[in-house]
Amino acid sequence: MSSHRDRDAVAEALGRLVTESFASRLWQRDATLWPEPSPGGDPPDRTLGWLDLPGRLPLLAEKLSGLAGQLSGDGFTDAVVLGMGGSSMTPLTLRGIFGKPGPGSPGLRLHALDTVNPASIASVADSLDLPRTLFFVSSKSGTTVEPLSLEAYFRSQLSVDAAGSGLSSAGPGTGRRNFVALTDPGTPMSERARAGEFGTWMATPEDVGGRFSALSAFGMMPATAAGMDPGRFADAAARMVQQCLTDSTSNPGLQLGAFMAANALAGRDKVTLITSNEYAVFGMWVEQLLAESTGKDGRGLIPIAGELRLEAESYGSDRQFIVFDSYDEDSNFRQVSAELESAGHPVLVIKASGSEKHGIAGEFFRWQFATAAAASLMGVYPFDQPDVEAAKVKSRELLSDTGQSPVTYSLADALERLEKIETPAYVALIAFLPESPELTAAFSGLRRVISEKTGVATTFGYGPRYLHSIGQLYKGGPRNATVLGFISGKYDDLAVPGASYTFGELSAAQAAGDFAVMTEYGQKVLPIRPEDGRTEAVVTGTAGAFG
Repeated sequence: MSSHRDRDAVAEALGRLVTESFASRLWQRDATLWPEPSPGGDPPDRTLGWLDLPGRLPLLAEKLSGLAGQLSGDGFTDAVVLGMGGSSMTPLTLRGIFGKPGPGSPGLRLHALDTVNPASIASVADSLDLPRTLFFVSSKSGTTVEPLSLEAYFRSQLSVDAAGSGLSSAGPGTGRRNFVALTDPGTPMSERARAGEFGTWMATPEDVGGRFSALSAFGMMPATAAGMDPGRFADAAARMVQQCLTDSTSNPGLQLGAFMAANALAGRDKVTLITSNEYAVFGMWVEQLLAESTGKDGRGLIPIAGELRLEAESYGSDRQFIVFDSYDEDSNFRQVSAELESAGHPVLVIKASGSEKHGIAGEFFRWQFATAAAASLMGVYPFDQPDVEAAKVKSRELLSDTGQSPVTYSLADALERLEKIETPAYVALIAFLPESPELTAAFSGLRRVISEKTGVATTFGYGPRYLHSIGQLYKGGPRNATVLGFISGKYDDLAVPGASYTFGELSAAQAAGDFAVMTEYGQKVLPIRPEDGRTEAVVTGTAGAFG
């Protein structure tokens, strides 16, 4: 059974949050709840606007009322979010939970493109009727290289397609009307929008960081275009806010924050999220929130998301488990929780807020509140990401020297180096490769084999998505990761219009830059370039041999 010591530590942490009036002080914007931000990091008074988003959401919902029907009436069929990190993670999550609009729905089909992999970009472009596609160019700073490069590519492609489409100048396909800017006021992108380069500009709140922006226009405008109801999101968020107002042990945000922090401080820093298949994508959203908020100063909550379930005895002693029991209840959750507790692991079961999918808005807020609380207990400032910029700088340097190539290993050689790995170390799998269900499944199998054979936890992410998410943790968190970094070999490249580099060169520079910075920060990085056959076959075959 999970020990009394574990439960007592959580109860003590929760009591501390209540006694020290964390909730009240958070709502009062008390900056003393956390250490000072890193040099150059935004202070709390410029980052706590997420507390107000549920209250602002009804007005945003009113502003967006009828958007899906209007866009469908204008001839649009698809909406694509071009963004990274916080600006794309919520659309990715909502698309995964809600799926495609049903028959007769006015909503557009929603996509999120957060990669610069040439094959992935070409695949998405080929699947769309570009003149009838709306592009949300999403960047808080208005300068993020990935969405701006993607914007340039699709503007170029659209100008070619629209020229022969026969569409009238009043309809989609005319270029400007196909692009919506989602960015803060005063950014370079907002100035471009004022100059008429976009059909619409929706200002995003300056006092909200990207990973806390789910309930802002970054998440809600694409969701509304896809036919989701922002009013129901507002109702769900408001209900959770009411529960998180008080300094009470029944506050769900404090409960979750205390559980995560107390277990992490006791050596169980691998926050393992178990969900139904329908909500598996929610794990990516949680991953970014926890990793980027707490992964710094050599500490951090290490989120384990998207992992195939293992036997309870196969998990290491550095694990804590959060079982997210959605309204569409998985009948196995009770049994899974009991087995984990019997094996000595701490388990927290969260019942989803609300009785339908729009209740996810309440979960966004619960986890944000909990992350702020956990960071306070852990002595970490949660609203900056000081180590993300280092990889960006290194990538920019390497873009001017694309002839460099890292020394690579075979997957078999890399796995041999894991023979003696032990907890609390973990293995991070990174793939700068075209994303596909088949490849994701192959890596899931590899993760299971590694954990079953070594007992250590694993993470997985596609590049460059992870750079704006768990990448902060890899650089700023505990220096005990072994990183297996998969990079593309030969590929058909794509030019970035107006740039001196291609998408392939940008991807290669991002991989090499981040691998170099992670190594400098003390992680063990093993670059891998599969030499023959389909990558998923190589991964699956080698995993079988390793197991």
